[in-house]
Amino acid sequence: MDCLFGVCGAGAADLLTRMAARMTHRCRGGWQRLDGQLGDGTPLSIARGWCGKAPPRHLHAGADGLLGIAGQISGLPATPTQIPALSGAFVLAMGHFDELVLARDPAGVKALYWARNGNRLLFASEVKALFADPELPRRLRPGALPEYLTFSFIPGAGTMFEGVAELEPGTTLSWRQGRARLARHFRPEENLAAERPDWSAAQLREELIQATRECLREAAPRPGVFLSGGVDSSAVLALASQALGKGLPTFSVDFGPDYPSENPFIDLMVRRYRTEHHRLSVRPRAFLDEFAEIVYRLDEPIGDPVTVPNFLLARAASQVTPLVLNGEGGDPCFGGPKNIPMLLAELYGPPPGEPAEGFLERCYLASFGRCYRDLEALLSPELLAAAGGREALEEHLRPFIHGQQPPALQDRLHWLNIRRKGANLILVKVEKMTSGHGLTALPPLFTRRIIEASLALPAHQKLRGSEEKWLLKEAVREIVPAPIVVRPKSGMQVPLRLWFRGELRRYIRRRLSRRQIRRQGLLNPATVGALARLSPEVLSDRAWGFKLWMLLTFVYWYEELVAAPARVAAPENPVPPVADPAPPVPAGPGGPGGR
Repeated sequence: MDCLFGVCGAGAADLLTRMAARMTHRCRGGWQRLDGQLGDGTPLSIARGWCGKAPPRHLHAGADGLLGIAGQISGLPATPTQIPALSGAFVLAMGHFDELVLARDPAGVKALYWARNGNRLLFASEVKALFADPELPRRLRPGALPEYLTFSFIPGAGTMFEGVAELEPGTTLSWRQGRARLARHFRPEENLAAERPDWSAAQLREELIQATRECLREAAPRPGVFLSGGVDSSAVLALASQALGKGLPTFSVDFGPDYPSENPFIDLMVRRYRTEHHRLSVRPRAFLDEFAEIVYRLDEPIGDPVTVPNFLLARAASQVTPLVLNGEGGDPCFGGPKNIPMLLAELYGPPPGEPAEGFLERCYLASFGRCYRDLEALLSPELLAAAGGREALEEHLRPFIHGQQPPALQDRLHWLNIRRKGANLILVKVEKMTSGHGLTALPPLFTRRIIEASLALPAHQKLRGSEEKWLLKEAVREIVPAPIVVRPKSGMQVPLRLWFRGELRRYIRRRLSRRQIRRQGLLNPATVGALARLSPEVLSDRAWGFKLWMLLTFVYWYEELVAAPARVAAPENPVPPVADPAPPVPAGPGGPGGR
């Protein structure tokens, strides 16, 4: 995918060039810029970079100003009022009369960050590009580290840095005369009835078919599919094969013959749809030399070990096709793991002696199985107090868990996972790991259409008894082999604990040494050192592998994006924009933006 960046307000003449230099991995195919001004005379520059072939009409001057778009979009808006009708995987910047409008797609497939520096607004697809402005302060936000250690990502609009924000999915930012105003343009959770009619499996299957076709609208002749062995990615392959025919390229990973794999389930799909399959074996020695680069590409720390397979698989797939479909979205949209424990917590309430207030929030935070229970041991009291303590973490969840819409707790949990795990973790992780390879990755199960369908489904059709994603499984039962449909949720089982006890044991002790942790000055060296030594007490905690991975990722992230001088490569001169671009195409009913 391509990237978007720019500045509104007076700035250094070479600022866009320096921003492109910090995203060279996204601008290897070239980049373009357009310079103009808003109606009140405020200077505006918008740029777009790409790795592969540049798609047309994604950066041009219209009758009323400038328009820049990164990603795939259902239509080109002529005015900001048409943005709510758009779908796709995109971010955009529009100079319209005397305001700049930034927007992000409804699901959050593409990411966009922004910061204000006086009367200047900077925006970019990656945080690191914003700091090309030497006048923008680069300070860690106190609440960021506890959030990362708890969630394994930064939830909501915050980032690791003070004064730098992520534009949330389905949201617009309007910048006018030095003032920013945020508004959500995609609000599917509003006005849902408590009792909603049941859907048939055929109804949902038709929505899945249409969502897949929308993702394939601008597809290469033979787009690929990432396979994991689960029902979600298998359904996507089946739907894509129905649309385009059998024989599509597919891609999967395993971790070598000594570790458990999903290969038997993947092979069922490969044989049924006669795919051109590419299997990548991931071992530590294959990625350790690139781990710093992988973390640099992440931009914000994400403590999910699947980032490494994502990165390596994307590179391999980019040699075969410019576009892949994946199965991301099945869990948050259709009722995946962690809902049952939360519903039981609501049913039984807190144990004796534990306060009722915040109980569900604490259960949700603990369910991540990361470092929520270890915050006091990992962080100084001063840092934790400056971050607002555990109360600040619970506040991220309170509007979802105790909100009025959607009406049922189970629906609110789905909406929470769509808004937080989806846009802050799942989608942004894949986008960051694929974009630098010139690969577009689209999720048919996480489109605007499917989010709307998901919220329209009654809760009992997503979780029926203890069976998760019930109606999704019913909808694809005829096109996905039965052993995949009926198997319990597995996910990509990265063998962290086996790696850390074997191939990575000496490595983790060296990278998380007391000297290293003390030098950064943010984590407790004794606590981190005890984890790295794998004491019997540590090994009794089933989440210790994830905790070590999160700490390792953060240490690398801090070295690459905070402590080290900025990586700046000399970019090519920008490609001149098209001299006479086509005018924007109105979006909405009857136009390209309509359903």
